[in-house]
Amino acid sequence: MRFKSLRSKIFLFIVLLLVAGASLIMVFTQHNVTRTVTTTEERAVDNILHLVARDSVARWGALLNEKTSMARQARQPLIQFGALIASVLDTFHQQQISGLLDPDDARQRALEWVGSLQFGTQRHALILDRRLTVLGDSRQLHTGQSLAQLEDIKGRRFADIAQQELGTGTHSFIIYRQQADASEAGSTELRYATFAHYPAWDWIIAISDSAQPMLDQFEQQRVNMEAAVAETIRSIQLAGSGFVFIVDHDGRAVTPVPPQRAHLLQAHDTQHNLPLVQRLAQADAATGSAQFSLHLPSSDNAAADRWIVKTAYVKPLNWTVVAAVPAAELARPAMQLRNHIGMLFAAGLLAALAVAWLLSARITGPLQQLGDFARRLPERNLTLSEPLPAHISTLPKKHHDEVGGLAAAIIHMDAQLREKVQSLLDETSRRQRFESELNIARDIQMGLLPVALADTVLEHIDLHATMLPAKEVGGDLYDYFLLPDGRLCFAIGDVSDKGVPAALFMAVTRTLIRACAEELNDPASIMERVNTRLSTNNPNMMFVTLIIGVLDLHDGHLLWANAGHPPPSVVGPDGRLRVLEGRSGPACGVQPNLPYRGFSTQLLPGEIMFSFTDGIPEAMNPQQEQYGEDAMYAQLNGVDTATKSSREVADAMVEHVREFAQGSEQSDDITLLIIKRLTP
Repeated sequence: MRFKSLRSKIFLFIVLLLVAGASLIMVFTQHNVTRTVTTTEERAVDNILHLVARDSVARWGALLNEKTSMARQARQPLIQFGALIASVLDTFHQQQISGLLDPDDARQRALEWVGSLQFGTQRHALILDRRLTVLGDSRQLHTGQSLAQLEDIKGRRFADIAQQELGTGTHSFIIYRQQADASEAGSTELRYATFAHYPAWDWIIAISDSAQPMLDQFEQQRVNMEAAVAETIRSIQLAGSGFVFIVDHDGRAVTPVPPQRAHLLQAHDTQHNLPLVQRLAQADAATGSAQFSLHLPSSDNAAADRWIVKTAYVKPLNWTVVAAVPAAELARPAMQLRNHIGMLFAAGLLAALAVAWLLSARITGPLQQLGDFARRLPERNLTLSEPLPAHISTLPKKHHDEVGGLAAAIIHMDAQLREKVQSLLDETSRRQRFESELNIARDIQMGLLPVALADTVLEHIDLHATMLPAKEVGGDLYDYFLLPDGRLCFAIGDVSDKGVPAALFMAVTRTLIRACAEELNDPASIMERVNTRLSTNNPNMMFVTLIIGVLDLHDGHLLWANAGHPPPSVVGPDGRLRVLEGRSGPACGVQPNLPYRGFSTQLLPGEIMFSFTDGIPEAMNPQQEQYGEDAMYAQLNGVDTATKSSREVADAMVEHVREFAQGSEQSDDITLLIIKRLTP
């Protein structure tokens, strides 16, 4: 097989690609599958380990709850007996109140009665004063002694507990140790007691009893719990021959190691070379878990077996739950899965090679024909209709696969190229006609702008206006003309759209302003009539923001109305800027028959009135930042009105905006109307 043919190259490429891909996949699969399956097995061991730990904690919690219940049950008889003593003390107190006994005699008899009580060898009754000095003792052991400095098993002083009882009146319950026998120094016993306040004589009644029976019962329940945990662990088997056992902090085996694995306790770990028993003793209880490896000589004198040991520390019980699993048994499922995957890859590779040989033979012939046709396609005249070669036109019928699809795509491309070329020629012709019409519309719109004022008017004012449409035609407008009474009427506005519709609406608005000004000379009245005319028969709901003003050329008195347009500004000879605030009403064209409010001010000699559309503050730079009104007012503030003409002010503003835009495309129409009142 020659490697110069396309068929041989395709087959060789597919062979190399499949072999390389299969090799890489096998290498990575062996590692990943082994790691994944081993991790899964280890995770299963961890789950069992933690389940045993949680089961032990749950059993311990239930045991503690049982202990708490026993303590509560033991407390109740003490409270009842204290109440009985309190009722007898009430009898002595009533005799005192009735005068049968004087106070000291009544208290003395009550104490003697308490001292005569017989409870056996365990229960004990005491009468204490506020300072916890023993006034009466049923066992005659502590009379006259102070118990204030004694502490319970939590480290709380009896004095603090008694003070709490005096303040709250609750039956305080404590557990403490006291000397078991006065003859044996250092011998103590665990006892529990309740304190109750007797307010009539400000005494504290203390009833105590031995806690040893409760401890014995708790210890028996603990032994039963360990037996239950051991029974549960005996039923657990990890990864074949793995097992679980528990040791406490003293190294005692709470649950035994299987007899056949007892020698594992003396096996050494691979990191510290310590026996397992010592390694467990060094496990850090704060981390909660540990993992290490052991080497254990096998019984058949083969290579040493490696074991994985995982531990979980059970803090409430000071237990360490240990799981030991042979490392080989953890990896065995991964090895089996890897072998199966390898066999599947080998079978798939052979099948893919056979298919690649057949596909390479099917693909190369038609591709050569399509390549020759595609190379000759640019040389053909696409404006003429020519038939396709027969060997190309029949390919989609012969091949119902990707080759046939490619042939159909190339045939479709040939037809589409011819169609698109013709369409492009037609579109170019239509665009040329449309651009010519837009240029004519622009010339017509510019022709609608007002002509220069007469010299007699320019003796009083310096007026300059400019409009820069964002498209061929725009939606901004400005106009100025003289009213019959000799005052100057001016207007500036911004239509809500752009292009040809906005230009037409702008032309209608300008015509309405001039028509209404022939009958009216008040800006607010003109605005009302223009708004009503525009709102009538306005199906597209277009509108225009508008300022109409009337300026007396002799005294500078200025009347204006503002229909939603940005307010104009006035710059004085001192360079200070003021804004002509005030809104007469909404934009024109929204709703008919709306009233508009008029405003007035005085334009002093040397002052410049600056009117604009929102194309100035909304100009954008390449960073999509707006020019903004602050920058506009900063440019106007400080203008020397004595030396600057209206045209110079307008040109400076436009130039400043263009510098900010940095060549960005103009996003909106820009219109300026500047009137400077000249000094007489």
